[in-house]
Amino acid sequence: MKIKRMDATISTDKLQESKEFYMKHFGFRLVYEGDWYVELLSPTLNAGISFTLPQREAGEFFNGRGLILSFEVEDVETELQRLKDEGLLIYQELQDKPWGERSFIVNDPNGVHLYIFQSIEPTPEYKEIYASFQNK
Repeated sequence: MKIKRMDATISTDKLQESKEFYMKHFGFRLVYEGDWYVELLSPTLNAGISFTLPQREAGEFFNGRGLILSFEVEDVETELQRLKDEGLLIYQELQDKPWGERSFIVNDPNGVHLYIFQSIEPTPEYKEIYASFQNK
């Protein structure tokens, strides 16, 4: 199977707030909007985020609890400052992770964590762990 595109769909009663958040702060583009569904596409890769009402007439029910979206960026410090300047609450300040990521976290209007990171050199311990998977 060759995957051509990946989307995440978030169940929410905050369709408009979600649409505006991702378009304003992350540059997503609106490709569809209906009464119960909004679809956005990433400006830089073939991936999207969609939002659906939790319960629809058709009887379908979705629950997006526990979701984390990860966005890898070129310059995490610049993105952190930009989002602070735009007034977003930072839920986890900038941290260097031993597995090789410098990251911070913001939440979208639904409480979904957005883990925004830049790849950095992992610690020697994690390099060893990663190397063990290369040999399998």
